[in-house]
Amino acid sequence: MALNFSTTTNEHFKIIISCDSSVKMNDDQKSKYFNSGELDGVQIDDDATWFTLKPLSIEDREQAEIRAGAFTRSELGKLLWIEAPNDTKFRAIWHNKLDNDEREALAKYEQYQNRTYCEYVRSALIAINDDHADFEMINKISPASARVTTITEIVLHLHRVSTLNNLGK
Repeated sequence: MALNFSTTTNEHFKIIISCDSSVKMNDDQKSKYFNSGELDGVQIDDDATWFTLKPLSIEDREQAEIRAGAFTRSELGKLLWIEAPNDTKFRAIWHNKLDNDEREALAKYEQYQNRTYCEYVRSALIAINDDHADFEMINKISPASARVTTITEIVLHLHRVSTLNNLGK
């Protein structure tokens, strides 16, 4: 079993979001950026939006999960979420076969996951374009698809910098 270790939470880091119209990147560049934070070859216009974040410690993540409802989340929903097929078509067929209690449990767990991501962002966000920022600013991003993308990508970067993979040990 591989162990992951927290990195320092004292150093801040900056990211951009792929759906920002001032950022041009292809799928390979996105994948590289999400996995390593490298922006090689990415076109970033001067008016791109930069988010300053701090890595989250184990304690930060645990507190965010508690605020999101970790002690009341659906364990059946968690099990179903883990077992769900990745393929979109198979997932739809699988979901259709769930009974109502299972569907409700899965929905409640997915709502918990969404709240957890928002709490991670709330805990980590320092600034937007070098101006102090809070989660409510993220929550006002429009359209909703850009807001969801922003939260998701911030969480991806937080995961990348808040834990070290085997290469970083």
